Amino acid sequence: MHRSRMLPARAAVAVLVAVAAFGASGTSAIAAGSPCGHARRAPSWHHIVVIAFENHSYAQILGRGAPASEFTRLAGECGSASDYRAVHYPRSLPNYLGATSGGFPVTSDCLPGPGCRSGAANIFSQVGGRNWRSFAESMPRPCDPADTSLFVPRHVPAIYYTRVSRTSCRRNVVPLGSRPPELKRMFTWITPNLQHDMHDGTPAQAGSWLQSFLEGPSGLLHRRPYTRGHTAIFIWFDSAGGSGSARTPIPFI
Repeated sequence: MHRSRMLPARAAVAVLVAVAAFGASGTSAIAAGSPCGHARRAPSWHHIVVIAFENHSYAQILGRGAPASEFTRLAGECGSASDYRAVHYPRSLPNYLGATSGGFPVTSDCLPGPGCRSGAANIFSQVGGRNWRSFAESMPRPCDPADTSLFVPRHVPAIYYTRVSRTSCRRNVVPLGSRPPELKRMFTWITPNLQHDMHDGTPAQAGSWLQSFLEGPSGLLHRRPYTRGHTAIFIWFDSAGGSGSARTPIPFI
């Protein structure tokens, strides 16, 4: 398993921005029978995908006693950070904003609106309105700012940025359908619903959903942008949840 040293959330997506926008020339070859790529030189990624999960520690998902899952398989075959940590505890929204802008101006899980927006530069505004898309499972309508039983906007950070116009939000922050989306944008943020992201559901439910999303008949790993070595997929967790603290390592695959 490939490891890195401690990587805070604000640094993690700063790396994603740099990789997405400034990758060196070259391509990555995908190994037969494996989701992992290898390259003789640094690839130039055409697509960066982040899939967000919730409230579990590194030990729970990837530790020695963790059950076998899609998470352990991908971490074991491809790589993970062994000491990656949240920037805030225990709220979710500050970590989603920290991961996509490098800062968190709010420390609660407030609904988007006056007093709960961020004017910070962020990955969505930096790559440009036609170069990103955010998909949220069980979101009732594009750019929806209200909670439901399976969807909460605090897990969809693009909704909170003033530099993402309302028009751009309605165009780019959309419900996730039954099939994984086409990889047409430079940056894609994927939010499973509250059951599949482990906020309310179990690691087994999340692992089953992730396996289908990546490896099902129309899964991302079978799509041409991925098989040609032009796509990097990051599996990100917001925090360790009730089992830990801001110092508790969390998965980053």
